[in-house]
Amino acid sequence: MKIVCINDSDKPSRIPEEYWITKGETYTIKKIIRLSMQQGKIGFVLEEIDLPEDCFPYTAFSAERFAPEDLYNETRKYDKIKMDEELTIE
Repeated sequence: MKIVCINDSDKPSRIPEEYWITKGETYTIKKIIRLSMQQGKIGFVLEEIDLPEDCFPYTAFSAERFAPEDLYNETRKYDKIKMDEELTIE
């Protein structure tokens, strides 16, 4: 499943910059897990980023940081249409 990062803020210091996600970038879910250190929230292991062992306890990215690609694209289209309407001067 393709997902798009919608929140890349608050990077944990244990994760190097080159292993961090980027807002607006598309990723592929490799595995879905429970994040035991975050009260059992859902996390995604990504095809594109293989977090090294020294990032432990970070083994996945919080699902809250992503949106499904199709929903993200639809929202972007809607936002553009709405923005165009707001910018129209009659």
